[in-house]
Amino acid sequence: MLVGREQEERELTRIVAALREGRSGSLVLRGAAGIGKSALLQQLRHEAQPDVTVFGAVGVESEAELPFAALHQLLLPLLSSVDRLPPPQSVALRSAFGLQSTPADRFLVALAALTLLSEASRTTPLLLLVDDAQWLDAPSADALLFVARRLGAEAVGIVFAVRDGSRPFPAPGLAELHIGPLAPAAATTLLARHLPRTAPATRDRLLRAAGGNPLALTELPLALSRAQLDGAAALPEELPLTERLQRLYRHRISDLLARPGNACLLAAAEGDGELAVILRAAGDTDRAMDELAAAESAGLLTLDQQHLRFRHPLVRSAFYQGAPLSLRRAAHIALAEALDAGDDRHVWHRAAAAVGPDQQVCHLLAEMAARTRYTGGVATAAKALRRAAALAPSPPLRAQLLIDAADCAWTAAQATEAEALLKEAEPLVDRPASRARLVRVRGTITHASGDPSIACVTLLESAELTGRSDPYLARESLAMAARSAWVADDPGRLAHVAGLLERLATTDGDRPGVQRGESPDPLARHLRYLSGLAADRTTSPPGSADADVRGARIPDTWIRPEDPRPWVWPPTFLPHLLNATLPLRDTLRQAVDTLRRNGAIGALPMSLAPLVALQMVTGPWSEATAHGNEALALALETGQLGAASHLRAMLAWMAAAQGDSARCLLLARESLDIAVPRRIASAVTLGHWALGLNSLAERRPAQAAQLLGEVCAEGGAAGHFMLRRLVLPDYVEAGVRAGEPRRAEEALRRIGGLHPHDGPHLLAARLRCQALLAQGDRAEELFTAALDKADVSPFETGRTLLLYGEWLRRERRIKFARKQLRLAEIHLRRIGALPWARLARMELAAAGDRSARAAAPARAADESSLTVREHQVVHLAAQGLSNGEIGARLFLSPRTVGYHLYKAFPKLGVGSRAELRGMAFDEAR
Repeated sequence: MLVGREQEERELTRIVAALREGRSGSLVLRGAAGIGKSALLQQLRHEAQPDVTVFGAVGVESEAELPFAALHQLLLPLLSSVDRLPPPQSVALRSAFGLQSTPADRFLVALAALTLLSEASRTTPLLLLVDDAQWLDAPSADALLFVARRLGAEAVGIVFAVRDGSRPFPAPGLAELHIGPLAPAAATTLLARHLPRTAPATRDRLLRAAGGNPLALTELPLALSRAQLDGAAALPEELPLTERLQRLYRHRISDLLARPGNACLLAAAEGDGELAVILRAAGDTDRAMDELAAAESAGLLTLDQQHLRFRHPLVRSAFYQGAPLSLRRAAHIALAEALDAGDDRHVWHRAAAAVGPDQQVCHLLAEMAARTRYTGGVATAAKALRRAAALAPSPPLRAQLLIDAADCAWTAAQATEAEALLKEAEPLVDRPASRARLVRVRGTITHASGDPSIACVTLLESAELTGRSDPYLARESLAMAARSAWVADDPGRLAHVAGLLERLATTDGDRPGVQRGESPDPLARHLRYLSGLAADRTTSPPGSADADVRGARIPDTWIRPEDPRPWVWPPTFLPHLLNATLPLRDTLRQAVDTLRRNGAIGALPMSLAPLVALQMVTGPWSEATAHGNEALALALETGQLGAASHLRAMLAWMAAAQGDSARCLLLARESLDIAVPRRIASAVTLGHWALGLNSLAERRPAQAAQLLGEVCAEGGAAGHFMLRRLVLPDYVEAGVRAGEPRRAEEALRRIGGLHPHDGPHLLAARLRCQALLAQGDRAEELFTAALDKADVSPFETGRTLLLYGEWLRRERRIKFARKQLRLAEIHLRRIGALPWARLARMELAAAGDRSARAAAPARAADESSLTVREHQVVHLAAQGLSNGEIGARLFLSPRTVGYHLYKAFPKLGVGSRAELRGMAFDEAR
């Protein structure tokens, strides 16, 4: 056992115990350099073996720029099994490790790693120990964190050790354990174990200087002479603390760094510990081996036939930083010459050796960035471009490279880094085209995580700067500006964007990607229509003016799975408002499936959000909740706060509709906390809608009317020029139930006008509103007309039946009221709208029906007990997909898929997956 680390060892022991019981676990150890993280990992390795297989990897600073270097190190023992993976995963992993030349998608690589580890754990539990994780290359870190967050029924454990005060290593969703200094008594014991004979004054001084750091306690005495330790000679005036251990190591290694080409310096500069490369760079193999052997004898590193490893990262840093710049540069040149010119490490070493502008190395780094950004190494590409910019021979080229680096950094969810790169590039930009690209990146960042109004202005500036020189970039900026304007509730800017798109199409019709002047841009036509709705007038709607409303064409600019960038239409709920509900739902599903198969996780939040919105309207809610939770987690992981605020609001709405008030309130408040300060108007509207619906579900109509009035009433603080049309029916119902029909009538007159392309769902809701405010035969006529139109949303159909049944009961038409109320209860219970289903049963009881409770199919009721993930799995299993195919869709291992099926079967009352094929899982609703 380690001295003073009993609590930490207990936490780690739990992981090993879980592995032996077939359960997974993960943990991040954080602490200062030398605090004992590596020792804890070594102790855990000894405890786990021999019945647990242990794989290890160590992050190396010089490899932090090389995509998948650490993942390759960790999975090396399993590479013989790569060909047994599903083909897309096998290809991705082989590409990542340089075994074939096709591009590697980093999320497919991560999924392949998960599958590989899951399959390997079938025979024996696996424990992965990753030391110095802060130096992992970004693709490896992403892959390993992806695996750690998705471990379920596999017997796989992952423990990361991260050094505080070094490069950040965020690990959201994983348990963490901070390793602090040793207690005074434990520090004294540890020092006495390593130094049995020490003068009391020397011991006290060492204890004070070490500050409870185990590495300092063991290393500091090594710098002192025997006389100093015995108290016979004076101690140095200052003993280095943890932060000064490099100085201590430099003192110990100065003799080994005396000659140019020293093998220890080469090893420190090389970083991988690849002995063959180090010896080739040294030239004189015998001399190099002697120097390395001397360092090994001094306890600074360990050697085997193929690799060397420094005793501690600080030792490597001391070797490297203890040498003057001229020797470090010579070491990098030698290492570059020892590597093949096609090896990316050759380029990195050449870049490290460069001391001024170097056009050739700059070009090589840019080429490498172009390769790595499409093989899962976007963060690496950003760093390569940043280094290339430092070596650029001219300010314009440097600006271009910095802007490209910022674009890559943003894609890698490094918004702060991207902003810093843009700030550095700004004073160097002297061309409109470069400024347009800079502004577009800045506008995209602002749209995703800031104020959409500011984003819109910024993106319009990009389009104006581009002009006709690059119509593709101009249209991309305008499309994103339109999305920002919609989110910001700015119909005037939508009309402005439409005009710019029309002008671009007219003047540049012969250019690639731009419509000819005689065929106006389809996106511009839709924007004109939207801005017309805001002005309470109807301009030419999308598609043919006399087309049937069910056939409204979906613009080809809305769904492009092969080009999943953040400006792709549609914004949340827009298809529903333009009667594209049913056709677009299937199109969105196909797009999401394509993105999943391709591993394009970064594009999923933007594609899943409108799908969730459509499923809120059309059902199924369980599938919408599963999609919403998945998209929210991904949006938060990638910093897409705008998408996160919309998704939280939609999930809050569904929680309210299903009677989960606590979850609704939490999600809505979290959504508004993001949306209000950033003025994300559409998310603010959705958040208020969710809170109002929750009050309506809890039969507090006055409060509901107040909340929904913020959206629908004149001068409401949470209005959105289009979304209020969706909220209006709830506001009217709340006003009528609260005894305030006058305000409801006013809102209905102001924003309830019909439009040529309103679909049946909107028409039915509008008719229901009118029925609530009508009297006598006219009310019944309107209720009947609403039910004739209500063929899309089971929730809206059920609520219309409920309100109609209530009206009939008040009119004392009891028999007919019971019929409508029974139908309402069936619709509402089947969709999961429990508060409204309970209200329907209460109305039935009030109508004298004491016996009937129209039961939904038993399996539909049982389905409500499934977790979100279980529903996703059984839904796909019911379609006949194998565990491997389901895992590829949901980024799970096949073994975890099987675990979820095992848990779901008893809840559904089935004994095998064959029985699932007869179950519809909401699709029949």
